[in-house]
Amino acid sequence: VFSEQKPRLTDEEVAEQQKDWAACGKRGRKARNVATSLFLNPEELEVLNNRLQEKYRRIEAEEVRWDEFMCDDAEYVLVAFGSSARICSAVVEQAREEGIKLGLLRPITLWPFPSKPLEDMVERGVKGFMSVEMNAGQMVEDVRLAVCGKASVEHYGRTGGVIFTPDEVLEALKNNLIK
Repeated sequence: VFSEQKPRLTDEEVAEQQKDWAACGKRGRKARNVATSLFLNPEELEVLNNRLQEKYRRIEAEEVRWDEFMCDDAEYVLVAFGSSARICSAVVEQAREEGIKLGLLRPITLWPFPSKPLEDMVERGVKGFMSVEMNAGQMVEDVRLAVCGKASVEHYGRTGGVIFTPDEVLEALKNNLIK
């Protein structure tokens, strides 16, 4: 099924096959080949970069998607996506039964990240956020950037495929955010 493996080339064989354009150090040539952008003219690079920056701004304005669950009067908000968000919806209901005004923001797009709704929640008086993730915390920095230090941001996560329970998340919320 597999094709026969070719033997590794010696340094001499590699040198014989070198192309003039290859970036491989001097190797006996007068000058090194330098790999750089396809656009060498700085003015052309600037036009390209400006066009890309405008494209990114447009995507951030038009393509960001999220869902909110019971956030209208929330004092604390969980931020979770995927399976974590499903678990966190149960956490919100459980917390509400205990009198804790908790909501859930579920990013549908992680890029662009829904920063504006988090900023708006801070302005409405949300005291703190907890990023709940089944990983080591890849999203918590996005939440911190969105709230700009105006509210507490904590992280709760499990790794290695361990699925947390609503009770674990609620306990972490009480211990780390609602002190």
